[in-house]
Amino acid sequence: MKLTQEILDEYILYLKKEKYKNKIQELKLEYCTDDGNYIYLVKILIKKSQRKKGYGNAVIADIVQLADKYNVRIKLYMTNIYGTDLKVLYEFYNKHGFFLIKNNNDGHMEYQPKNYKKIVTNLE
Repeated sequence: MKLTQEILDEYILYLKKEKYKNKIQELKLEYCTDDGNYIYLVKILIKKSQRKKGYGNAVIADIVQLADKYNVRIKLYMTNIYGTDLKVLYEFYNKHGFFLIKNNNDGHMEYQPKNYKKIVTNLE
């Protein structure tokens, strides 16, 4: 089965409404097909009253598990606009298997699923 935006939207609803009721303030993921198939992690925002309780770790672990299941990468751009230091964000995502994209020091990170194999075309 191939991942679609519809499946991703249903998963977001499941996480927000069922698994982590009243814990997630905002969760936005987009399924992209440019540059291969991947999930673009736009935003994870845990409610202020629920922060520092492990919910961010749990949510990102669930998203990583979904990426592994569908064998798709996750890309993100780290930003401190919500008050979290970039070094803290880097350590958080790195702990979950993300790495800075080579030759890119502007906060772009990527996760590759455990069995990920990039499809090489004659155009590359």
